[in-house]
Amino acid sequence: MSRHDLQIGAIILAAGSGSRYGALKQVIAIDGEPMVRRIARNALAARLQPVVVVVGAQGDRVIDCLNNLDVVAVENVEWASGMGSSLSEGVKALMAQASTLQALMVLLADQPAIRLDDLENMLTAHAQAPQRILACGHEGALSPPCIFPMTYAEELSALQGPQGARSLLEKHAAQVDAFDLPAALADIDEPDDYTAWETAQNRSRADEI
Repeated sequence: MSRHDLQIGAIILAAGSGSRYGALKQVIAIDGEPMVRRIARNALAARLQPVVVVVGAQGDRVIDCLNNLDVVAVENVEWASGMGSSLSEGVKALMAQASTLQALMVLLADQPAIRLDDLENMLTAHAQAPQRILACGHEGALSPPCIFPMTYAEELSALQGPQGARSLLEKHAAQVDAFDLPAALADIDEPDDYTAWETAQNRSRADEI
């Protein structure tokens, strides 16, 4: 089966307050572009449709970063309870937008190393076994981005509190395939993470000169 035979939507989780970072990290610029816009733009370029962005803390600031992008912003008023409630809201909104989806991809707003070709390669891999869950894996650790067939949508929509996608990855471990993507581990949780990212990017640019 080809990736283009599947209709796949996306949920971008961008509701947290960035308490560990000390600021609203979703709007922090990476290469001159807010992180949340960067991942939303890549999701659209990968032809994921619809793309739902779940906002919460300072939601207006996050939404302002999405101007002129064909995405659906959904507010999770219970964002402080944890990622599970945001994922639940996102799944419900996605199903309301499109009833013919075969799968959904869960993305985080704070993984700036995820590139368009990473998403496209994951979608191609998923098309080889569309009945199975595909999650990023590196050295035994599974994490988003991950792709769930819509048969798991009801369970995802029932999530609450801090239990996010990883809880389903663990519950259905026998149905999960790992996609090796070290870039998925490069998230921005604290200021030191951002500094390390900037340093690595500057070094990479210098090497290209």
